[in-house]
Amino acid sequence: MGCGTGRLLEELSRDHPGVEFWGIDPFAGKFQGGNLRLLPLRAEELDRLPGWFHLIFSKHSLHHFSSPWNFFKRAGQKLALGGKILVWDWDYGARTGIPERYFTKEELLKMAEEAELQVLTLENFGEENLLVAKARSFKVAVASDDGEGVYPKMFGRAAYFFVYRMEKEAYELLERRKNIYRDTFQHLKTYDVYSLVEDCNTVITGRIGKKGEERLRALGVRIVKFQGKIDEALKELSNKEEG
Repeated sequence: MGCGTGRLLEELSRDHPGVEFWGIDPFAGKFQGGNLRLLPLRAEELDRLPGWFHLIFSKHSLHHFSSPWNFFKRAGQKLALGGKILVWDWDYGARTGIPERYFTKEELLKMAEEAELQVLTLENFGEENLLVAKARSFKVAVASDDGEGVYPKMFGRAAYFFVYRMEKEAYELLERRKNIYRDTFQHLKTYDVYSLVEDCNTVITGRIGKKGEERLRALGVRIVKFQGKIDEALKELSNKEEG
C-alpha cells in the first residue's frame, strides 16, 4: 500500500517468482507483467482488488493516507486466513526534514483495534514504529442442503451456503444464501458460485473439482474438505486457528 513507482515490488517479484505481488498508489502507473501488478488506487480502495492476501504491508506511507482507519478496516477484510498486516512508519516527532505529522504508538494501536484487528506486534525502533496485526474475525461459507450437515458432494451443487462469522473459538450464523447456480453447467462455473460468497475467505465443502479448487486457491481462498456435521467442521477449523 503506497507503493510509489513500484520499484521495491519489482525487486521482490524478481526474487520471489512464485509469489503474486500487487501494489497500489494514487501515482502508480497501471502495469501488469509476470507476477506483478500495479494499480493507481488509494490505500483505502484496496477492497477493489480481487481475492485475498496473505500479507498487506506499507512502508513510510500511512501518514499520507486520507483515512488510515479505513485502510486498517478494509485491509483486515481482505486478509486470507492467517494473513497479516504490516505497517512500518515514522514515529510522532521524527525528524525527517519534511513538515509532516506522524502517528504515535498509541494512535496506531487505537486505529487498529477500532478497525477490529488483533495487534500482534507494536514496537518502536528509534524514529520509526512497526505494527503487525491480523483480523480478529473472518467469514466462512459452508456448503449445505439443510444447515446441519456439510454437503458431501461437489461445492457448486449444494443448495445453500451458510455464512458464519468466526472469532477465536466462537462462531455465529449470519445468513443463508441460495445457490442460484446449482443446476447450471457454464464454463468457469466455480467463479460464479464463489461470487455468491466472495466476502468469505474460507469455504467448507465435502468435495470440489480439481480445477475449481485451483482457481479458488489462486484467489487466496482456504478450502476445507469435510464430511459430517457443520458444528464439527467449525470446531475443527477453530481449533486449527487457535493452534
